[in-house]
Amino acid sequence: MLNYSKINQMFNQEEETTIHLEMLYNIAINNYQGLSRFSIILIKDNQASNYFVRDRLVADCNGEIFTQKVNKGTSLPKMIKLNSERVVNDLSSLKLNARTLYLLENGHRSSFSYPLVFKGRPIAIVFFNASELNFFAENSVQQDMLFLSMLIRSIMVRQFEKKQFISISLAIALDMGHAKDPETKGHLHRMERYSSKLASLLSKEKGISHEFIRCIESYAAFHDIGKYKIPDEILFSSTIFTPEERKIMNQHCRHGVDIINGVLGYFPENLRHVEEYRFLKNIILHHHEHFNGNGYPMGLKGDAIPLEARIVMVADVFDALLSKRLYKQAWNIDDVVTYMKDNSGIMFDPDCINSLISNLPEFIEIYEAYAD
Repeated sequence: MLNYSKINQMFNQEEETTIHLEMLYNIAINNYQGLSRFSIILIKDNQASNYFVRDRLVADCNGEIFTQKVNKGTSLPKMIKLNSERVVNDLSSLKLNARTLYLLENGHRSSFSYPLVFKGRPIAIVFFNASELNFFAENSVQQDMLFLSMLIRSIMVRQFEKKQFISISLAIALDMGHAKDPETKGHLHRMERYSSKLASLLSKEKGISHEFIRCIESYAAFHDIGKYKIPDEILFSSTIFTPEERKIMNQHCRHGVDIINGVLGYFPENLRHVEEYRFLKNIILHHHEHFNGNGYPMGLKGDAIPLEARIVMVADVFDALLSKRLYKQAWNIDDVVTYMKDNSGIMFDPDCINSLISNLPEFIEIYEAYAD
């Protein structure tokens, strides 16, 4: 049995969530040699995605990017509905879908899982796997896994609540900015999905983490928040900008960063999560930089442009071309693809374009699912 009192004392300290999860993983495997895998799957908007993975049997799976829809008839919604632990003594007894086969092929034989619920809604599911059959059959083992699961819930809820006030304030700022923006709510939802999808597809090639994907999905919609400060006669113009008007319009990137800094300025420094909000400001400031250095506002080139901004730029232009705007009709998909290819290495990161074109049906599906 685990020493609950000692473990609780360890987790009263302020640390980043991933550091705490790493500590919990080490506690678990040091006490239970048969444990083979520990993972946390986030649940959001009917999507399940990896947040944290540690696999003793397949080390290179620790950065695995996994996303799937939470479909009726699968085990996830059933587990969420029951809101209790699930013990599987033999994984091969389950319906052999792709995920179960993946675990079996890598040597995992049994599992313990538990849904994490916050304010009546599921936020994640914790999974423990073992390389032995019936590993979780004993009540004492189940009790320890349940204790660890509840501790994980408290860690994640603590993180959620610390960020909640800033997140609400940012959401209000986005809504205010969008109220004046001629682009649609559908565009914002599609930006989240396109950007998350691109980041997932590029994960191995670019070394993208689960946290990167979570951040880009959370913040892609903020890319044009600075348009709130652009005069109406320019923002709503249906004619080609004059050089003077273009100069004013291009200032929306810097205006956006000013808005975010203004929101963050109301909160104490220990809540400002410097790295995460730098990520947000990178998207806002640099999503019009061109890969060849001819963009704005800073004329950054190639890898000097933050990856999150390169991804959001591709998503933004792709959606803008497919959609009707005040100044243009919607393009057909063939013309959009031609334009994106022709500007690969000029406006766009070639790796982003390759991933987009190679997986085009998935992006079209997103466009149709969140159509205006």
